[in-house]
Amino acid sequence: MNAIRDGNHIRIYDAFLAKESIKEIDGRFYDPDDKAWVVPYSKENVALLQLLGASLDDTLSPDIKSQDAGDEVPLIPMPIKATPYQHQIRAYNFALRTFGIGGTA
Repeated sequence: MNAIRDGNHIRIYDAFLAKESIKEIDGRFYDPDDKAWVVPYSKENVALLQLLGASLDDTLSPDIKSQDAGDEVPLIPMPIKATPYQHQIRAYNFALRTFGIGGTA
């Protein structure tokens, strides 16, 4: 699955395995001529596509790198005994924000 920025949209190619997740994004549509899903450009959508396993082009990668600048702490204590890695904390916080818990998305 490849994601490419196209102005104010992101075009997603070869997304058959993730199409049900893409259908949950507000403002998405399928472009049958280009055979690509098109979603509105936002940092949240870029982060979601990365979590879904999309290969991001060079214009989308800086959005993710800017979010990885520092160490995050969990918004709400994590219900685990082990010490989590930073990518686990970021994913946990992303999920909380997506569901409206612990801050804005």
